[in-house]
Amino acid sequence: MTEIGQIRSKVKYYAYWNRKSQFSIETAIYEKWCGFAVEDGEFAYRIGDATGRAMNGDLVLCPPGVPFQRNVVLPLSFHYFYIDWVHIATGELVSDPEELLAALPRKAALAQTNRLKSSFAFLRSFPHIGAPEHVLRWIGHLLDDLLFLYVTEQQLVPMHTKRPSSDPLMDQAALAIKLQAFSEISLLQVAASFGLTPVQFSRRFTSAYKISPLGYLTSLRLERAGQLLQETDLNLEEIAEKCGYRNGSYISRLFASKLGIPPSEFRKKHRL
Repeated sequence: MTEIGQIRSKVKYYAYWNRKSQFSIETAIYEKWCGFAVEDGEFAYRIGDATGRAMNGDLVLCPPGVPFQRNVVLPLSFHYFYIDWVHIATGELVSDPEELLAALPRKAALAQTNRLKSSFAFLRSFPHIGAPEHVLRWIGHLLDDLLFLYVTEQQLVPMHTKRPSSDPLMDQAALAIKLQAFSEISLLQVAASFGLTPVQFSRRFTSAYKISPLGYLTSLRLERAGQLLQETDLNLEEIAEKCGYRNGSYISRLFASKLGIPPSEFRKKHRL
């Protein structure tokens, strides 16, 4: 199965829109993939059966031939991309639409705001309409970087909450999870301690950090497991106990699922 890391964008057209109050065409069907990278404001969308809202830090991708409905909620500043996709290994166009549908998200929510500001500033420095071919290649590199950053945040690198969010209560919750991460923590109890139901807690935490409470807890535990694999001779049962899990087989499956490599192979490759 093709993954994001195996393809790159070939941007055919790029434009930047600043504080757009409404779309001239509220439903469009494109011949190629298109992407909206939101810098400010908010819009609601429907892409086929997928619906949602996109705001600062969100990249929305629409496949060709699929109705793209969109309505501005708050004055919208965004970067527009019109895209082909090519295989990195061969440089050939990806011709199978199902291959791309499986590889690309409809919405990629990015949390690294400093990195985003830098990328958006570079994009704004390019011609906003009618960029020449060599400039489109640079724009494509920046788009690929945003997608790879999304993959990194979601799958490869544990999500840390070292910076404050816009929600002080969730900052406290993140600290509570971090302090109890390697014990038998109950996220239900964490939610209750902040006067929230589990659903309210999950939604609010995810809104603040672009990762669920369970996802954050898992990232902390996997990071600890990786450190112990690199730095000690402990077996998986011992590592599981030190990471808050009850047995080594579970952490082995989780490690392979999230990082794509068994713990034994990770230790062999990355032992310090």
